[in-house]
Amino acid sequence: MWGLPQLSIQSFLITSFLGCITIVLYRNFIAPYRRLSQLGLKISMPTPLMGNNLDYGSTNQHIAQIKRQEMYGKIWGTLFFHIPTIWIGDPDILKSITVKEFSNFTNRFALNQPRPPFDKAVVQLKDQDWKRVRTILIPTFSTSKLKAIVPFVKGAGDDLIQTLSTAEEKGRVIDIWRTCGVFTMKVILATAFGIDFESKEQEKKLTESAGVLFRDISGILQFLVIYFTPMFALLEPLLGGKIVSSVKYLVTTTENVLKERRRNLKDGIPCRRDILQQMIEAGDNDKLTDEEIIAQAIIFLIAGYDTTANTLGFASYLLATNPDAQKKLRDEIDSLCPDANSIDYDTLFSLPYLDMVISETLRMYPPAYFVNREAKEDITINGLLIPKDIMVCFPIYGIHHNPELWPKPNEFIPERFSPEEKAKQIPCSYLPFGGGPRNCVGMRLALLEAKLALVKIIQNFELKTVAETEIPLKLRSGTTLSPFNGVYVGLSRRN
Repeated sequence: MWGLPQLSIQSFLITSFLGCITIVLYRNFIAPYRRLSQLGLKISMPTPLMGNNLDYGSTNQHIAQIKRQEMYGKIWGTLFFHIPTIWIGDPDILKSITVKEFSNFTNRFALNQPRPPFDKAVVQLKDQDWKRVRTILIPTFSTSKLKAIVPFVKGAGDDLIQTLSTAEEKGRVIDIWRTCGVFTMKVILATAFGIDFESKEQEKKLTESAGVLFRDISGILQFLVIYFTPMFALLEPLLGGKIVSSVKYLVTTTENVLKERRRNLKDGIPCRRDILQQMIEAGDNDKLTDEEIIAQAIIFLIAGYDTTANTLGFASYLLATNPDAQKKLRDEIDSLCPDANSIDYDTLFSLPYLDMVISETLRMYPPAYFVNREAKEDITINGLLIPKDIMVCFPIYGIHHNPELWPKPNEFIPERFSPEEKAKQIPCSYLPFGGGPRNCVGMRLALLEAKLALVKIIQNFELKTVAETEIPLKLRSGTTLSPFNGVYVGLSRRN
């Protein structure tokens, strides 16, 4: 080797480099693309490394679902970076995946090796670990448990109305989406952790930390998560990201609350019967470890904050831009829930038009605009071969805006969810909380929050459009679907 001319060494290095590049491209681009093509799936030509992720922009993945649905129908393929993916918008096949063949589709597809604390979160766990943790969590969202936390939700609702009242008195236009984010954060802290904000600084830091994990994971950071997971903690802060620091802050907050609860248990001090307490006691029976408790608590904190805030922001926008629907909702609330004292769990879930408004909001703007699964074994459903090593995605936004399933899909029509119309719906054509046994475990808490907040808002204010109201709303698809520029509305105090 030492005797080789300099040119030969350079040629060797260049050839080796090109060989490495060729191998990387084949494994991460050519092979997965051929795999999808061999399955007979329609797929747009991807780009190396990024796949089809940037076809319509990194924050327009909901638009990509619509465009591909228009071009290819209910089933198509993409490369999610280098991961071959089958998108299935056919309700019949989705029904088989989520119910009939659930034992083969129990798990979510692992995009990478999740880092602590998320590696032990219920959304990431597989098979028996998932079933064990899910079984422990389900009772915490029972009707009796939710009724017990209504006073805490009402307290956060009172604070929300006070904030809105101050804005109305000063004639200020308000971003009701971010304002509702403070409400949902207070609810999840009170109901999951039994704590209140200690200061405005803590309030701001907690809401920002939770929000970062939903709104900052896109573009280059997604690339780092997929391709350089072990190095993400080192690289992300250098790029100005706040994900690593936000996770550390949330973990520290949760650990401190957990330590305090354990001290209280040891000293015989009664603890509030909230979600965290039930997980601790389950852990004491050797069912949940402290790491698992922290993981679930942080997932509830993050998901409970962002998704419900999004729903309230979108619902407020739809009511402001559809005054007839707002009047109909106001009349129902005035009739069946006329004042703050009349708000309770049973009343909130017996307001039919309120339920229609929330349901239609979630159809038009599903916070979880897609979910994924993986097959344990190869399976053919309705003629579609689904291999075990390919990601399966449900294009929820596309399904909810498919005119074959939802006529006039871009129009706000709460009556779609009247009892008569719901009876006509095709199963698995409406999936705001996923479907089957692996649907969202916190669904009932999210609906309780959204309904209570919306009732309080309508009891006190008329929502209206103003010059700052963005019509139509520009959306951003990150980890969830959210308003790109906030939701600005005007408020008029009701007499």
